[in-house]
Amino acid sequence: MSRKMSKDRKEKWLRLAVGAALMVGVSGVVPGMASAEEVTLQGGESDFYSSVGEKFSIAHEGWDEKWYSVFADDASTGNTITVTNFTAPGYDLRIAGGYGAGGAVTGNKISVTNSTLRGILAGGYNSADGEVSGNVVTLGEGTKVADGAALQVFGGYSHTDSQENVKNNTVNILTAIQLDALKGGENTIYNAGKNGNTLNIAAKNVSTNYFDGFANINFFLPSGIANGDTMLTVNNGGNATDLSDVKVGVAMQSGASLNKNDNVNLIVNANGLNNAPTALTEIAGEHITVAAPGGLITDKKYTFALSNSTDNKALVATVSNVEEVVAGGESGGNTDSGNTDSGNTDSGSTDTYTSAEKPDADTVKNSQRLKSLVETQAASVTVLNSGADLLLGVGLNRATAAATAADSHGQFAPFVGMGGSNLRAKSGSHVDTKGFGIDLGFAREVKKGDNTFLIVPFAEYGRGSYDSYQDNGIKADGKSSYYGAGILARQTNAKGVYYEASLRAGRAKSDYKGYLVDRQAEYDSESNYIAGHLGWGLVKKVSAKNTLDTYAKFFYTHQEGDTVDVKIDGGASHDSISFDAVDSKRVRLGFRLTHAVNETSNFYGGLAYQGELDGESRATYHGYNTPSPSVKGSSGMLELGWQVKPGKSPVAVDLGVTGWVGKQRGITGQLGVKWNF
Repeated sequence: MSRKMSKDRKEKWLRLAVGAALMVGVSGVVPGMASAEEVTLQGGESDFYSSVGEKFSIAHEGWDEKWYSVFADDASTGNTITVTNFTAPGYDLRIAGGYGAGGAVTGNKISVTNSTLRGILAGGYNSADGEVSGNVVTLGEGTKVADGAALQVFGGYSHTDSQENVKNNTVNILTAIQLDALKGGENTIYNAGKNGNTLNIAAKNVSTNYFDGFANINFFLPSGIANGDTMLTVNNGGNATDLSDVKVGVAMQSGASLNKNDNVNLIVNANGLNNAPTALTEIAGEHITVAAPGGLITDKKYTFALSNSTDNKALVATVSNVEEVVAGGESGGNTDSGNTDSGNTDSGSTDTYTSAEKPDADTVKNSQRLKSLVETQAASVTVLNSGADLLLGVGLNRATAAATAADSHGQFAPFVGMGGSNLRAKSGSHVDTKGFGIDLGFAREVKKGDNTFLIVPFAEYGRGSYDSYQDNGIKADGKSSYYGAGILARQTNAKGVYYEASLRAGRAKSDYKGYLVDRQAEYDSESNYIAGHLGWGLVKKVSAKNTLDTYAKFFYTHQEGDTVDVKIDGGASHDSISFDAVDSKRVRLGFRLTHAVNETSNFYGGLAYQGELDGESRATYHGYNTPSPSVKGSSGMLELGWQVKPGKSPVAVDLGVTGWVGKQRGITGQLGVKWNF
């Protein structure tokens, strides 16, 4: 029977970016309470004894078995010991997350990363007849066993012969490691029972000599898993492993990929497996699609079958089917992974969910994940448009001043204009860009009759970073840059009327890294651009020291499209998207008033209206149109600046700042320099 995805239904996706926190959530056995005491073990021997205390000692012939835990005498619940960058001394250590002498030892945790250990780890230890439950031991990345030594790991430990005290504990193995013992519980007769204890294994090539005491075993197949790989190898002291009443679950981690009919050995014991289960069960009491991200908006849904090898030495998961289905969370993600009862629930199969079919036009058109990728094009065009503003602002000011001075001296005049910007473009969501640009060129005036012609060849370069945000929490960031060359020309007559035009062309680059609910996507893009403008204006002297420049300008920017390869989760899988060309068409109407303070300095200020007539970013994904963010709309501009030529120096400087409100918001700053030889 087909079941459609719904937040109101019990069927849920479990996105498995496996870590210690998720493993605790899957087991569902750690109480949500404040920790009684939190301890971090780092360094070596001296740090160990200053961080934990001796809690219990058992005398043996010639040596003492000493157990260590947190210092608190009565705190047997909710303690946390974090072991990181720690190297054990040259002898065994026995560490318990919590200790009790007959009272309940519950909800304690030990978490290990990047450390070398030897001895015993137990989530909880009770030296008398008391409960040991709900404790967690996690071996994370970088956990190693000291050379020539052994490490035993127990969910809980009871110093009695009771087979009922140690229950509902969890052990998480997140890295390949070779252990001497791996048990859900232990006692003085080496048989504490299964009692609801859970083992979560999220790495292949884990091995142990002694293995017992788990009612639930969940295998999270990692990135890099391949046909024929083995997750757990057991020796059991040369004996067979009894899997009576054990429930086994399988799920795929992000980045994992298998093909139909591939086999993964979940448990291997060369001495045999007795009473192995023949059906997979649900993890954490949830109906879970065994899925891993496949594309940008699709998952690969895996159906597994469980079987015992013909020689009864391996428990094997076989991929019986692989489907591409629409990923959950397209409107923000289903983040409820289900923190329910510990262990597994019988279902007989992992094929418990039938999703929507492959992406269709409506799914693609409304995909917020795809919209995030397309918004990079809006960021790139924003940076290119800032380059036009730089050229027509301080760049033109300095070019005009340089050319005027050069003409009077018969010289050829170079100039440079630089600027920075911090802008927000509203595109349905919004894109924040921070950028820097520079124009370097030469300016020359040519006079013919009543007309003065300004000709400015130039080279340009700009780069910036951007962040895009959507209301559903999807975020992306990246960098954008451009380089090119162009020419700017202006004709001014004796009445102060001028006509101007520019043409720019070059290459634009951008990259993208997005955090799309349950997967990360990244790509690089590169394409050509061509841009230009037309302008008309009137410069009129309104008083002895004040000049008014009234203008109307039209800006056009065209960035070509590109088809990009999208890496998902660092390259675990790939997808593609095709960007259409983006056209920006801006109309600007405004004025600038310049006040001459003296012969060497001027102040200016201006106001303008700008209307973006297009600015839509479009793309196609597997032949379907994606969402098309647009920056179309109106903005207002206020500019202020100061132009100065110190004394007889051949150098002149122009400092300006521009503020924007409306569809485009933010501030830009500009610095122009011209010099004459």
